[in-house]
Amino acid sequence: MRTRNLLWPVAFLLLALAPIEALAPRLLWAAAAELKERTERLEALFARLSSTNDAVEADTIVEEIWRVWLDSGRPEVDAIMQDALALVEAGRPQAAMPLLDSIVTRAPEWAEGWNKRATVLYLIDEYERSLADIDKVLALEPRHFGALAGRGLIHIAQENYRAALEDYRRARAVNPFLQGAAQMIPTLERRVGERPL
Repeated sequence: MRTRNLLWPVAFLLLALAPIEALAPRLLWAAAAELKERTERLEALFARLSSTNDAVEADTIVEEIWRVWLDSGRPEVDAIMQDALALVEAGRPQAAMPLLDSIVTRAPEWAEGWNKRATVLYLIDEYERSLADIDKVLALEPRHFGALAGRGLIHIAQENYRAALEDYRRARAVNPFLQGAAQMIPTLERRVGERPL
């Protein structure tokens, strides 16, 4: 009888977990479908960006790319990001760091989590840590023109002008309408002794 009483909790647990196991394949399928949709959307946006000659249209496309990047697909993570961004906008980047640390721990596959933390690390002069986060951003999203330009800014601060030039060229190749790049590239070309194109 004692053995039978000990088995009830195990049986209850197995019954309770059964629906989760049944749902797991559907949850994985839904996540894969969402990732596929997001990937296709970004592909289409980048194709449009590379083919347009209209600066107004390009601005609209870039805004949409940022919208996609800023959506983690997880409402609780997005809420933490909004809190972190509010702190940065209020001039308190250091206070945003614990929130951004939480984001990259909870959603390490989300490039924009790493990018925003890299930005804050840049703002608080932690360049090496920022560069490490930018590497993670670019591993997840090689077309992240914001991360490329941010790395260029760090390289300028470190007086590594050749690396900065390469970063800005890569960023502009992805986003031909990147603000500031048109002026920065010739300035960096002169700085490293290249003739501006």
